Amino acid sequence: MNKRVGLAAFGAAAAAAALGSAANGGAAETGCTAGLTTFGGTNARVFCGPATATVHAGGKTFTIRQGSCMKGAKYLSVNIGEIVLGTANKPKPDYFGLDVGQVPLAGGSPAPKDGTYHSGIIALDHAGKGYALRAQATVKLTNNRSRGSFIGTLLTGGTITGTFSC
Repeated sequence: MNKRVGLAAFGAAAAAAALGSAANGGAAETGCTAGLTTFGGTNARVFCGPATATVHAGGKTFTIRQGSCMKGAKYLSVNIGEIVLGTANKPKPDYFGLDVGQVPLAGGSPAPKDGTYHSGIIALDHAGKGYALRAQATVKLTNNRSRGSFIGTLLTGGTITGTFSC
């Protein structure tokens, strides 16, 4: 994963961790335990709640469930699954992260309302494989920024597309 994607995902995860359970909507109903943990010998953060993402990448389609969305006046940050915050000694768990707008700790141009933005940052790990993007993704926000779609270019060639809902 490239440094910009990693830093943005880390920024979103750090901001979510700072908010604690405020961003964990639905954790009790899903049996998920949100918060800081360890994974593969390093720190990790588990996200819980109703957020889901369906992703099409590398010829595969998959859905990652149990996540949260943080919506600020100028940004949306989606975190689903478990993000590993260091170097793990085993394959990483599933994680989807999307930041669009002026995200705390990461910056960016504001995304205060529904619309199309060309500055999305996506971080993705699935089935032990990391997917790195070549540049910023295009993100379309809908439904008062509670749903959307995205498209980006993978470093390995091809595209990554999908949808998410909070």
